[in-house]
Amino acid sequence: MTSLIQAFIACLCGAEPTIEETHISEKQPLLSPTPIRTTEETAARVIDTLNTTKKRGSELQIALNDIVGECGWTERLVEWILVKLEQVLREAEKLSPYLREAYEKSCEAATAIKGFVKDHPVFCTLVAIGVLVTIAPWMVEVLGFAEAGPVQGTFAAAWQARYAGYVPKGSLFSFFQRLGMKWAK
Repeated sequence: MTSLIQAFIACLCGAEPTIEETHISEKQPLLSPTPIRTTEETAARVIDTLNTTKKRGSELQIALNDIVGECGWTERLVEWILVKLEQVLREAEKLSPYLREAYEKSCEAATAIKGFVKDHPVFCTLVAIGVLVTIAPWMVEVLGFAEAGPVQGTFAAAWQARYAGYVPKGSLFSFFQRLGMKWAK
């Protein structure tokens, strides 16, 4: 009732009512909440880890899964990883020796196809990811290439939809799908 009277007086006089808290209605948390990173920040940390780590195989996979955390490997995260990877590859001199080797191998293959690298930087990024797949087979799974075919709702499924069901023999898509089928076993 007093709050109603205070509100009424505030309306008549034009003054703001003063609200006094006499008790705390909620307990303070014992642990501070874990800071939430954006998908872009997570992707940047994944690429940074790939570029700076000396770990390989399952150790690298564990480190990357720790970075990704509870949210998991979502399509949005993979898209951001591709964006960040493209940015890192544009500054090839800053790559770690491990990634530089993968980058140089993919550039050699792309250079053999003349001006293709300049005309199709995204495709070349995918080629670089193909080389990275030799480092981490689970990346193929993250992109959506599984033993039985592309996983619905993933990057691989969207890519296959561009072919309207007909995937040319020897295409990059068929290469990734073959990797997914071999590593799933």
